[in-house]
Amino acid sequence: MVDFALLGVIEMYSGNRGIHLGHAKQRVVLAALLAESGRPVPLPVLEDRLWGRRRPPSSRATLYSYLSRLRAILDRTGGAAIERTTDGYLLATPEHALDLHRFQDLLRRARVEPDPDLATALFEQALALWRGEFCAGVDLPWFNNLRDTLHAQRLIAELDHADLALGQGRHSELLPALTSRATAHPLDERAAAQLMTALWQSGRAAEALAHFEVVRTRLVTELGVDPGMPLRQLHCRILRGLAPGPGERVGWGWRGRPVHTGPRPSAGAQSRLK
Repeated sequence: MVDFALLGVIEMYSGNRGIHLGHAKQRVVLAALLAESGRPVPLPVLEDRLWGRRRPPSSRATLYSYLSRLRAILDRTGGAAIERTTDGYLLATPEHALDLHRFQDLLRRARVEPDPDLATALFEQALALWRGEFCAGVDLPWFNNLRDTLHAQRLIAELDHADLALGQGRHSELLPALTSRATAHPLDERAAAQLMTALWQSGRAAEALAHFEVVRTRLVTELGVDPGMPLRQLHCRILRGLAPGPGERVGWGWRGRPVHTGPRPSAGAQSRLK
């Protein structure tokens, strides 16, 4: 059984044994092929992903060398192969051999699962696959754009998971992660609502109200807008002391105003990940 990992540093495993992938650029070639889900990648596209605007005169020969070495590694390991087609090169792998594919499959399953407890478990399995940044250490334009797209997917998954976990009464357990997320994304109203909910249901209503004022001030100052209706309604509810009833899922299904928190991914990157 061969497995590939892109949700962190680029890695390959055969069983429980890590496989040495050689030069850093060679690992980047592997990642560029893996990210295409079995679709062929033309040589000029691979060169662009590998070097960006700093393509050396010998780029084609160097790329052929990397492909040859990767083929040899995969041939020795078994379970996956680089194939040449009329349209370029593709990496044929077993289904779910890539952690990125497993992550996205678990998210799809979680979002259609009617049982909240099972959905929560699926989100947790998906998020546990992340070991760091996507293709950590790779600083190239195509990878940076795809990283932004995937990290946005990860953030939405974290928010979806938190909605479910708050509905299960896990407020105190979630507080450290919710605080960290609200700090990292200070203009995200959904993250703010989740932190306010956890503080409120942990008996810290004053801190929840104080956080609303922090978020409101930043939204007005930096974006020129007031908080959206869901956040204002939550604020009013906390002010009035309307505690949730038994089993009530405060926050489940909450959707705030979308906030742009990073570079917009290219249309190509978005279409590849749908």
